[in-house]
Amino acid sequence: MAIAAEVQRIRDVFSATTDIRVPPFQRSYAWEYEETEILIKDLLDAFRHNTVYFLGAIVVIRPRNRGPSDVVDGQQRLTTLTIILAVLRDLSPSTDEQALIHTMIGHEKMGMMFGGGQRWRITLNTADTPFFRENVQERRATKRQDEIRASAREGSESQARLAAAVNTMYDYLSDMEPEERARFALWLLDEVTMVRVRVSEYSVAYKVFQSLNHRGKPLSDHDILKSALFERAGFTVEEAREQSERWNAYTIRLGDRGFGDMLKQVRSIYDRESAGDMVTDLIAAIIPRGGFRAFLNEQLPRFVEAYDIIINGNTSGTKLGSEALRRITFLRSIHHESWRAPAIAYLVDHASDPNKTDRFFWALDRLAYTLQYSVNNREYRHKRYRRILDAMDKPGVLFDTESPLDLTARERSDMLERLRGRFPNFKQRRALLMRISAAVEGGVPLDPKTDCTVEHILPRTPSKGSDWYEEWSKARDREDLTECIGNFTLLTHAENQEADRKSFLEKLPIFFRNGEASFAYSNDLKNRTRWTPEDVRERREALIQRLSLDWDL
Repeated sequence: MAIAAEVQRIRDVFSATTDIRVPPFQRSYAWEYEETEILIKDLLDAFRHNTVYFLGAIVVIRPRNRGPSDVVDGQQRLTTLTIILAVLRDLSPSTDEQALIHTMIGHEKMGMMFGGGQRWRITLNTADTPFFRENVQERRATKRQDEIRASAREGSESQARLAAAVNTMYDYLSDMEPEERARFALWLLDEVTMVRVRVSEYSVAYKVFQSLNHRGKPLSDHDILKSALFERAGFTVEEAREQSERWNAYTIRLGDRGFGDMLKQVRSIYDRESAGDMVTDLIAAIIPRGGFRAFLNEQLPRFVEAYDIIINGNTSGTKLGSEALRRITFLRSIHHESWRAPAIAYLVDHASDPNKTDRFFWALDRLAYTLQYSVNNREYRHKRYRRILDAMDKPGVLFDTESPLDLTARERSDMLERLRGRFPNFKQRRALLMRISAAVEGGVPLDPKTDCTVEHILPRTPSKGSDWYEEWSKARDREDLTECIGNFTLLTHAENQEADRKSFLEKLPIFFRNGEASFAYSNDLKNRTRWTPEDVRERREALIQRLSLDWDL
């Protein structure tokens, strides 16, 4: 039969006769704190009410020889159960109990029978196996909490999740009395059940892989895409292993969310009118572009490289010039994400000419900020970026006078007018000020993660009786100018807290501690002794002029 199912106790799932392996095409450990805590709390509640507990279904591929069974659904629960068993083993004062529980994790005698020193009940993917062995499966491993956390800090996101799961289980189980914990261990082995579904072939496994039981963590789009690509590419098991190692390396490099977002950008590049399911659309778009093997071997690595540059600023090995890299740093502070697809597409297929690359990212920097601040229609923004992608496909169109990358006279005028307006939204004004700061004399590009906050020079709500009201007696002036770029500056978080609602003269020493400002945006404040509405208007125009020169507005 292609599929067979059997209800098993945990003792049977982790028995000496069957070992389990997470195959290379599967994702790494993905459970967060919430999921691990819910599981241990549910188990303890069922134990204390003396009831049986059903933990859902797992799906494994029956081994053809005597090797381990590959798990295609349930690896998150099996991994977490192994962590619980390891913590119970390491907390037990009884050597007999330790030995019993350890047989559910690994068995030296069985390992020797099969030609090895230790045989493990579950083996994770290549990237996480050494971490899991050292910090979970080996005897007394889970007691080294500080070492586990330190090791996780140097590892991948999945290893950090594994370390957090060990910590969660240790916190809950170490609070129990030894006798109660021993009873819980026996209850776990005998009263918790799962349905073990055995599948005969990988072709069946790939289909089952896309459906989950209620305990599983929902698959991300890139989990499902990975399975679909590998199946359609017709990989052998060994090829799937090699490709999966590369896929996992990409996920580690970009982070789980970053890798998923990168694939969404690829879909936007390949399928300009996409409106349906991401996986279906991308699969269909890959076929006419060389097929699945070409995508995985040739195109995907270049997309990963480009995404790493524009989002993470990772420029190691890149041939991009300093001007293009400056403009990419500016773009990373933009709140909308539609600019990412044309930026990635250009880096992947069009960045051979350094001068044109500098020109492209100068224009994209200007356009993206203009669309962010003077265009409220999100759909228009999406269409504009799609037009840029279309222009890349036509020789000579991207840089001509009618290019969608360029600004019209009306758009330049609207942007200048917007810069004279109010910016009450924190995220929007911070990004804009960081951009202006790079345009003023002595300014440098600021990474979005910089310790950089927006300070209102005239406070939004001056204290009653404050000296501020001497220069700012008119409510209309305060309303019009408090939230404009002329009244802002950039400070570190600590400087901002210290400045608070102090008078202008009291703020200046904070702005220029040790004679220098933390950011170039503050430089023109140094020799001032007053802060009046006229000063704010004058400074606003000067800052607009700086940005206008940079962007040719």
